[in-house]
Amino acid sequence: MNYTRNLAVVPSRLLSALLVSATVLSGCSSQPTSNEGNEAAAANSTGIFDKTVAKVPEACEGGGIATGDEVTVSKSIDLRETPDASGKRIVNEKATEIFKETQYHGVDQSTRLTELCRQKSWSKIRIVEPDWLNHVVGWVPVSALRQIQRDSSGTRKYVAEDFMWDRHTTPYKAKLVNAVNRIVKENSRCPSVETSSLAKSDSRSSPGKPMFYVTCQGSQPFNVWFGPEDAANQSKKFTAIANIGQGEALTQCERSAKMAANNPQTVDFSRFMSVAFVPYPNGNSRLVSSFTAKNAFGVEGKFRIECFFEGGTQTETNISETID
Repeated sequence: MNYTRNLAVVPSRLLSALLVSATVLSGCSSQPTSNEGNEAAAANSTGIFDKTVAKVPEACEGGGIATGDEVTVSKSIDLRETPDASGKRIVNEKATEIFKETQYHGVDQSTRLTELCRQKSWSKIRIVEPDWLNHVVGWVPVSALRQIQRDSSGTRKYVAEDFMWDRHTTPYKAKLVNAVNRIVKENSRCPSVETSSLAKSDSRSSPGKPMFYVTCQGSQPFNVWFGPEDAANQSKKFTAIANIGQGEALTQCERSAKMAANNPQTVDFSRFMSVAFVPYPNGNSRLVSSFTAKNAFGVEGKFRIECFFEGGTQTETNISETID
C-alpha cells in the first residue's frame, strides 16, 4: 500500500524566501475585489502554492502512517496491546466476567475494522463491526490485513476470504459469493451481510437441491435464502420484497377465518380492536387479530388468529380458541 501522496516538497530556505517575497509583493499589488480575495483563499488557503495540494495522513506511533483505511483480516487473530508478537493480548473484560475464565479480544473474517496506524510490520486497528465492540482498539500484524473491496458505487464487493467455509458450503464457494454480491447490489434493504452467517439451510434443502442463507445487517436483520445456481439465474430476483399493506392483510386473514369456521356467516372479525400488524424488513409480515363464531348449536366462541405473509401472499394461518 502506497501512502506517498505529496506532489511537491519545498526546501526550508526556499520556503522562507517565498514567504518574504509574498510579504513584500502584497504591499505593491492592487487591492483585490472581495470575490477575488475569496476565490484566492479558497484555492490556496496557505498562500504557499498556486494550487491546493493533496492532504496526507498524519504520523502516528513509531513513525507510522495514520491511514484511516477500511480493512479486515484473512483469519482469526488476537489483538495485542503493543505492536509486538510478545505483547500482551487484550482481555475481554465482559466475556471474562461471564465465563469466569480469562477471555481475549480477537477479530476474524466477519469483523470490519478501521486501520488507525500502520507501522512497517504492525497495524493498530479499531473494531467497526460488530458495533458493540467499536471501543476495542489493538495491534495486529500487517500481514494479517487485507482491504475491503468496493465497486464504483461504493457497494461492498465480497470475496471468498470474507466467509467461513464448512463442508456444506465449500463445494459452492464461487457460486455462493456471487449470490451474496447480487443480494447486496439488488436488495435495497440489505446494504451488507453478516459474513459469518452464510450456511446451509437444513429446513429448506432437499436431496440434490441444497439451499443456503445469509443474514442481512441493519436495524432489523433478516435472512435471504438462495440456491447455488441463483447467482447466474437472471430470472431469480433479489430485489426487496414489498410488504403487504395492513388493509389487505386484514382482508385475507378474515377470509381465512371464515373458511375455517363451520358457520362462516357467524364470523365477526375484529378489524380495529385486538389487531397487531408487524411488517418485517425481508418483506414478510405478521397479523394478529381475533374473531367470534358460533357452532352448530349456536354457542359462540372467541378465537385468536395469526396470519403470516411473504410479500402479498399469505403463507400460514394459526387459529386458537381463547378462554376468558
